[in-house]
Order: sequence, then C-alpha cells, then structure tokens
Amino acid sequence: MKRGQVKISQCMIVKNEEKNIEHALSWGAGVVSEQIVVDTGSTDRTIDIARRMGAKVYEFPWIDDFSAAKNFAISKARYEWIAFLDADEYLAPEHGKKVLEYVEMLQDTEAESLLTAWVNLDNEGNVKDVGTQSRIFKRHLRYKGRIHEHLAVAEERLLQVADVTEDVTIYHTGYGEREEKKKRGRNLKLILLELDEHPDSYEMWGYLGQEHMAREDWEQAEEALKRAVTLIPLEGRGVYDITLSVTMLRLLQVLIHRKADEAEILQVYGQATKDWPEEADYDYLLARYFAGRGDFIRGEQHLKQGIGILDTYGTACKSMVLAGEIRHAYELLAVCCYNNQNLTDAIRYTAILLKEDPWLMSTLTLMLRTFSRDPAIASKGEGGAQQVVLLLEHDFYDFSSLKDRLFVFQAAMASGYQELVEVIGKRFTAEELAAVEQALHIGN
Repeated sequence: MKRGQVKISQCMIVKNEEKNIEHALSWGAGVVSEQIVVDTGSTDRTIDIARRMGAKVYEFPWIDDFSAAKNFAISKARYEWIAFLDADEYLAPEHGKKVLEYVEMLQDTEAESLLTAWVNLDNEGNVKDVGTQSRIFKRHLRYKGRIHEHLAVAEERLLQVADVTEDVTIYHTGYGEREEKKKRGRNLKLILLELDEHPDSYEMWGYLGQEHMAREDWEQAEEALKRAVTLIPLEGRGVYDITLSVTMLRLLQVLIHRKADEAEILQVYGQATKDWPEEADYDYLLARYFAGRGDFIRGEQHLKQGIGILDTYGTACKSMVLAGEIRHAYELLAVCCYNNQNLTDAIRYTAILLKEDPWLMSTLTLMLRTFSRDPAIASKGEGGAQQVVLLLEHDFYDFSSLKDRLFVFQAAMASGYQELVEVIGKRFTAEELAAVEQALHIGN
C-alpha cells in the first residue's frame, strides 16, 4: 500500500458524554478518516453533538458487556486501523500525527497494535497515574471480556505489538468522586456476572480484589486476591503478564495495608519477584514499607533495586506505580541514604531531583543538611559553605537573582546549616537583607 493511503477509523462507545464528546471527536481532525460513535443509551445531548460534528452514530442496547458494544463499533469501521479511545481520552495533536506515521510504516509488517503511553489526569490536570495501553490496532482484532475487556487474537499466540510509548501518549481526564462511585458499582456487577459464568477465572478474582480495594473493604480484597493467586496456572508463572503481575502487586498492597506479618509479606514478595523479575513495583512497595517502619537500610536496598529494574526493563505494561511516582521514589531514596549515613548518594539523588525541578524546598533542604554533616565540608567551616554556594550557583541557581538567593537562603535556614546562612547572607545588599529579615521574622 502506498504511503498516505493507510487510514484510521476512530471508534468509541458512549453514554451521557455531552461534556466530553466534542473534545473526544476534535482531536481526530486531520488524523482519522471516519468517526464512529456507538451510543448505549444516552439521555442527554451526546448523540446530537456527535452527529453535528460529522460522526457516524449507531445505537446499541446495553447488555452488560463492554466487549459486545466495542466489537459492534469495530464492525462498522471501514478502514485498516482502529483508534478506540474513550470519550474522556484524547491524543495531543503532535501525537496524532505520529500515529499516522506509525500505522503507515507498520501496515505491511506483522504488527497488529501500537503500545502507547497512557496518562491519567485528575480534575486539576495533574498526573495521577501512568501506564501503557493498546488502543490503536488493526481492524481484524476484537475485544474479549464483559468487563476489563482486552484485545484478543483467534489463534493461540501473542498479540503482535509495536512499542511507541516514547512518541505517543493517550491522556485520560480524571473522574469526579460521584463518577468514580458509579463506575465502581457498575464494575462490581459485571465482575460478579463474569464469575458466575467463569468461577475459576483468576483474572476476574483479581479484578474483584481491586474493586474491594477501591471500596476500602480490605478483608474481602485480601480474600479475593488470594483466591486469584491460587488459580494462576503454572504455565503463567515465569512469563511476564501484566494481569498476573498486578494481581500479586495488589495482594502485597493489601497485606501491607492490613499490617500482616512481615514473614507473609516477604513470602508473597519472594514469589512475585521469582515469577516476574521484570516488575519494579514489588521492590518499590517493599521500600515504602520498610522506610515507613524506620528501616532505612532495607528501604534504600529495595529502592535501588526497583529503580535498577525500571532502568533495565522499562515501563511497557509494567512498573506503573514506580514510574508514576518516580520523583517521590528518588526523594525517599535520598532520605534513606541520609539516614544510613550514605551522604554521597544522598547528595547524588537530591541533585538528580533538583536538576529536574530546582524549586523543591524539602529536597534542597535535605541536600544542604547532608552537606552540613559531610566531614569534608563541615571541617572547613565557612570555606566549606562557600564551596556549597559555588556548586549551587554552577548547577542549579542564578545568585544574581533575588528570587534564587532568597530560596536558597530559606533552605539553608531550614537545614540548620548556619555557616551557609552567613555566606549567603553576604550576597544580599543591606536593604535586601533588612527586607528578608523582616519578611522571615529573623531575630524575633
């Protein structure tokens, strides 16, 4: 097929999405060649808006089956590739262009789906979670599963996926509390229906455990997740699969939350890391567990191990918790190193954080506190403090800026590094210092 002839059909299923439908259809302009909207029972203006925007609208009665509705939408598509995003998801314009480039490049290959990055935004637009998704795929594929549906191939083989997570991200706008509660109620109903039909489905028992976690019903969550683990087939262990890995991860989370015996927590951790060593989140959970108990030695050990796994295996369908909280992980690692007297690494990790964002007051304060405890720096008194200023000036801050000087001055005070306070204080004019002292109530 010639370049430029590969086309994409945008598909979605909707119900009462009048707030989102216009944006959901707008991102596809210039990217997709048709837009198919399957409505499952809207009572608002969703259908009218979709038709006004030129989408092909079909109605499909809701039968408690996400795959049935999605597969109906795919059946109406004309083109080689499908982009199946929800009404509250979108691609940035530059990422849409990248999708076009990739589907043209991959059209005549064995690739059946694009694995993209996925970012969940809260109601303020802040990143809540990150992960990966396969939402752009060839038309011959179909969904499987009443709830937590996934793409499946007819043959007993793996889906052929092209990893484009570095170039393409799907953004998902956050649910409000009311919508979250409605979603949980719907999901629980569908999971129980699936379990009635497939009582030995480890996937559904795992999803049931997650639903109980969302409801903060920790005892039932533990029961469901343990049932899921006992049903995982032997052939599923040792071969990475996100559903299996996340089931063990959720069980670890529940056991830690319920303050289970450390021996049981370590037993689950040991089994999980043995079967799925590519997953960094197990170590991240253990690191938070130990650091929270004041065991900074094991906290440091597990954080370094988790970050190493993340660097080695990446985040494609794995390590979503650590990837989403990577800044917090480095902050915690710096704290662990500091408490373990590993001052060199504490400086290194705070520097990594400040390179990304120099306005992290707690991180800068920890760095300066670490410098003040470093014998090689502290023994030089004011001369050592001057070395620290030169380092900060070279790598992070512009000391000709009053804002930068004031920020570092405040961090020096918070850290208790008196020599550094005095050295930086000399960088202020008399008028500036008087204003700073008045603003900070120094000496009162």
